[in-house]
Amino acid sequence: MIKKHYLLLGLSAALAIAPAAFADAFHFSFTGSGVTSSGTLWVSPSSKPGVDLVTGISGTFSDTNVGVSGAITGLYQPVSYVSNTLATPGVAFTTGGLSYDDTFYPGGNSPAICYELVNGVPTLTYPFSGGAFDIFGVAFNIAGPGGYVAELWSNGDVGNGPIVYAAGLANATGIVDDPNNGPGSTIPPGRFGSLTTSAVPEPGSLLLLGLGLTGAGVLGEWKRRRQNRSEI
Repeated sequence: MIKKHYLLLGLSAALAIAPAAFADAFHFSFTGSGVTSSGTLWVSPSSKPGVDLVTGISGTFSDTNVGVSGAITGLYQPVSYVSNTLATPGVAFTTGGLSYDDTFYPGGNSPAICYELVNGVPTLTYPFSGGAFDIFGVAFNIAGPGGYVAELWSNGDVGNGPIVYAAGLANATGIVDDPNNGPGSTIPPGRFGSLTTSAVPEPGSLLLLGLGLTGAGVLGEWKRRRQNRSEI
């Protein structure tokens, strides 16, 4: 009876802990409009609940619209976590013209944050929200010649439908592929597509889950042998 108690206790503890113990890493996959990208994001919590700071990225990026593809070699530098468009300094830009803030929203609920001064009044000029990134997104370097910088972001829910994600590409001097990007455009920028993300379990979580499953197997075998003995 004591053995059964400890097996059940170990199994319960493992199953209770394992789902909650996740590393600060997320698999991501973007596809659409000739662009594909997938890999891993590393994040850490910010001072705001529900907002993470992207600290690293790896994977691959391909844009068949302009014939550019390669490995993701890390975040564009300098990393910036400023989302306030009216702050000084405000949102960061790559030398090629892509804005970025390197923030991640694991709940998929990024806010509308694109404000500009209109006649001296702070005005929300891009009102849509939602997604694992916000409208500024995350910028990263692509291996190979050309000095390319790619970016993934969210245009939000623009019409009571699924979240519209987008990708863009620039080099050191200008935009290479970012349709609808420009003053006065009424169409959300970027190459549109869909994005999926999933948390990466910590090795310790997998170990705990494995121990729990092993405990369940041992308990089942113990019960079977006990039943067999009682039938003899």
